[in-house]
Amino acid sequence: MMNLIRRINQHSKPHRFPSIALLVGLVLIFTACASSNTTVYEQLGKTEGITLIADDFLTNIANDKLIRHHFEQTDIAIFRQRFIEHLCVVTGGDCNYQGETMFNSHQGLNITQADFDAIVGHLIAAMKQQNIPISTRNALLAKLAPMYSDITYH
Repeated sequence: MMNLIRRINQHSKPHRFPSIALLVGLVLIFTACASSNTTVYEQLGKTEGITLIADDFLTNIANDKLIRHHFEQTDIAIFRQRFIEHLCVVTGGDCNYQGETMFNSHQGLNITQADFDAIVGHLIAAMKQQNIPISTRNALLAKLAPMYSDITYH
């Protein structure tokens, strides 16, 4: 038996165990995340967390000289409220969105892919500022991505 153990140890690579341990650890983490029964709304911190993200998002936009012109004619207080409502509804919260459809609210703005990408970048930055985990950030972005064609180029 000892000879068998020695032969196995002689042929095994020293870095193999950390790789396997890392793989097992990642599987456990992803399994725990996947088995979570919480909604994205809850993962974002419910209305309170979404509000903090919205405020950071608006600050990020205000500091972007290339994007903020799209908001010059916008009532920011109303936009903020509708944005919070929209994120709440999209992520599974029990909220009422009182705004226009994405298509109607973006009609005539001629938002390009570059503009859209910049806005998404500001949203990602806002979520990072609030220490939202990457899995939750990605879950929100996955819910918003189908709206691309309703927002751009019209």
